[in-house]
Amino acid sequence: MARTSLAGSPSADADAASTPHASAKIAIDATMRTGTNVKSMAVPRRRAIVGALLCALLAMAAAPGVAQAHGPVAPVASSYLAKITSVPARLDAKVVDGDQLMWLRAAGGETVVVLDYRGAPYLRFSTAGVAVNHNSSMFYLNQSPLAATPPVDLGASTPPDWQPASDGHEYRWHDGRLHALATVALAPGTTLVGRWRIPLLVNGRPSSISGQLWYSPDPSVVWFWPIVVLLACVLAAWRVRSASLDTLVARGLGFAALLAIGTAAVAHELHGRPSVTPFQLIELAIILAFVAWGLLRLAFRSDGFFIYLVIGLVAVWQGAELIPTLIDGFVLIALPAFVVRAAAVVALGTGLSLLVLVFRLAELSEASEGEREEYENEDETAWNLA
Repeated sequence: MARTSLAGSPSADADAASTPHASAKIAIDATMRTGTNVKSMAVPRRRAIVGALLCALLAMAAAPGVAQAHGPVAPVASSYLAKITSVPARLDAKVVDGDQLMWLRAAGGETVVVLDYRGAPYLRFSTAGVAVNHNSSMFYLNQSPLAATPPVDLGASTPPDWQPASDGHEYRWHDGRLHALATVALAPGTTLVGRWRIPLLVNGRPSSISGQLWYSPDPSVVWFWPIVVLLACVLAAWRVRSASLDTLVARGLGFAALLAIGTAAVAHELHGRPSVTPFQLIELAIILAFVAWGLLRLAFRSDGFFIYLVIGLVAVWQGAELIPTLIDGFVLIALPAFVVRAAAVVALGTGLSLLVLVFRLAELSEASEGEREEYENEDETAWNLA
């Protein structure tokens, strides 16, 4: 006797017999829906990762640069530049960081004493090395990171308290006489601010290092326009919503960003204060190796969004370090001012543009070829309707 339940009715059995793969189709459909859900969950996760990295980058860029009471540390640009015009024989002197530091090297047989603001001895160069007078007002003022207040009774007649600072014959110190005239109001068009002088005693005889302080007006704001224009072009390409165009634009931006990164690294790491250190050469080698790796990767294998994310982050980092060159008149680092400013503009423009495109590239990296074609066809239809 046939069962009368719906599942066991003859019609139900007949339908099951006529579609033997119905259960399999249902299972396949469920699997496809699950896979789609997994992909749709993967994209937000990638977006979250990218967003977290961008937030970290913005936090680093917004953090104030390292500074001391004496002024900025290792500036790349300045509105003022102290130039040396006269140095005693057998001495070698250089101004470091625009108008912040004086570097002096004395021959081993010379005894040179640098006098402070009150005429008291501050530094002594001799065959034994370099010594600092702890009873000098400049000793207190040059404390780092914060200057100390010198006792009011210190002066030229105060007995010196010499303490060894180096066994070499060169030393670098902050000297306010280099930029003291920077507070003077200048007439429009003035570039020569005035003259400065650092008094010395060379083998007991009065002498001095002297020079001039120069001013350069800020560069034009036009330097920032290429960054805005490049971002506008990338946003226009974004609106087209073409996977092939996004990839092509990202690849071109990546090449330009890598060249800007390499140029900025050369300018920054070959800048001596007053000489280039081994650490700077090591850092330059690491950055240039990264540039070479990125160029090879883009030339032969440009798939994936992560390579563009890394290039974009490094480009923004290098460009952010060079922002002072776009707002101050004198560029202090190794390459010519125009080259450095161009590298800063290209690094910032391409880096920010790549970070914008990374979100789109992250979505495309999760999509199959068929989904990309469907994606572009839908967008083409939407543009035609618009």
